[in-house]
Amino acid sequence: MKALVAADRASVLNRGHNNPEFQFFPEENIKKIESLFDEVIWNETGRDFTEEEFLEKVRDVDAIFTSSSKNKINKKVLDNAPKLKIVAHLMGSVANIVTEDVFDAGIKVIGTNDGIFAESVAEATLLYILMSNRCVKNVLDTINNVGGEEGWTTARKIVFRRGLMGRSVGLVSFGAITEHLARMLQPFHCKIKVYSRSISEEKLRQYNMERASLEEIFSTCDVISLHTAWTKQTEGMITRELLHSIKDNALLVNTARGMIVDEPALIDELKTGRFRAVLDVTINEPPEYEKGGLYDLPNVILMPHHGGPTADRYPLIAAEMIDEVYAYLAEGKIPAGEFSRERINTMTI
Repeated sequence: MKALVAADRASVLNRGHNNPEFQFFPEENIKKIESLFDEVIWNETGRDFTEEEFLEKVRDVDAIFTSSSKNKINKKVLDNAPKLKIVAHLMGSVANIVTEDVFDAGIKVIGTNDGIFAESVAEATLLYILMSNRCVKNVLDTINNVGGEEGWTTARKIVFRRGLMGRSVGLVSFGAITEHLARMLQPFHCKIKVYSRSISEEKLRQYNMERASLEEIFSTCDVISLHTAWTKQTEGMITRELLHSIKDNALLVNTARGMIVDEPALIDELKTGRFRAVLDVTINEPPEYEKGGLYDLPNVILMPHHGGPTADRYPLIAAEMIDEVYAYLAEGKIPAGEFSRERINTMTI
């Protein structure tokens, strides 16, 4: 069996490096994959493969491990890789990784999107909710910018701090990330409302949630958390009208995609100071600076798209994918992380 590790980050192999960031393949994972496969081709360029390089590297491989949409697996690639049987993606959505040709050829597409990846995003969402409700950024800014005893005393006077216990939380869309978050919210005894066209009654009962419309969630919830995939159908679905209906002192958290929100309308509403927001994603990343805009608003916390897995999770992602790929190729075991054609068509583009 032959595998190509096309994962594109400069530190992905970390051969001879000590930087823990993005270590999909620390030494134990290198040993693991090289012990299971007859041959492993590594991308040691420190960049994405060019199209020509990629077409050359895929010859005679049974499996491809990837983490970037730069080397899309399409018919041209498949024509050059007649033995390819499975594609394992190490990051999130695979909508920009594979084309319909991959499914037409019967090739498996797998990832950890519903497991490790989704759980990490849910963890980040919970952090953002607690951090904003407790005014952590405002307190730290006051202590650090004012300094000394005066900074400490001034920070102590920031009294608008809220807990999460017993609050109403609205979840917009219900997928793997939202389900992990719903589980994590259970000890806080929140009243959870969820907007989803496909959630089952069983899931609603399991996490003590109630079905709600978008309008109800935006107008009634203390916390609104966005988890909708960005597709042509969902672009701009969070409208000016919905944003205007957010109640005073509520919190909006977006760990999905900036494109699902009417961002100019969001900025206009945030400028009123009526509610707060934690934005892990924006339409442009980073957003352009505008005086008095997102960077300057005291009721906004901007995060640089950090909601995904933390560095300590990367080796686990790769290890899981190695096991699933090997089990499929050597034993014919259907991968737990398999994506269907229909599922991919609903993932973030």
